[in-house]
Amino acid sequence: MKKLLLILMFSILSFAQTLNVGDTFPTITLDDQFEKTHTISVESKKVLVAYDKSMSTILKEFLLAKEDDFLTKNETVYIGDISGMPSLISRFFAIPKMKKYPFSILFLDDKNRDVFSKKEDFISVYTLENGKVKTLTHVSTKEELEGLFK
Repeated sequence: MKKLLLILMFSILSFAQTLNVGDTFPTITLDDQFEKTHTISVESKKVLVAYDKSMSTILKEFLLAKEDDFLTKNETVYIGDISGMPSLISRFFAIPKMKKYPFSILFLDDKNRDVFSKKEDFISVYTLENGKVKTLTHVSTKEELEGLFK
């Protein structure tokens, strides 16, 4: 019985699809570091997803060098995955530090973890047009991020 349950679980997980070019961007609601809930709008032009600390640092440094409303002006959403961080560290150190940033970081949750493409040591960048994924690229430097917004 346990084997059958395991096989069934892996079968279901294998059908979980990540967003690809041409897919309709789903309605996704996530909380940010200010405990505010955001629904990613179909009007969004870009969605940036950072899965690890090194890529989050690059993205943070890029954004801190911009105007406070850079993400809003560029209709861009920043999603960070802090699920690998121990909860005590995130609650008492990381999130309070993030509250000092002038931009929102939406926190990836378990429900939406498999929606986005994950490539080790890269930031996933979804460019949206009319509610659909137009392009999916992966970047790893501030210079590449800069190029996305020219």
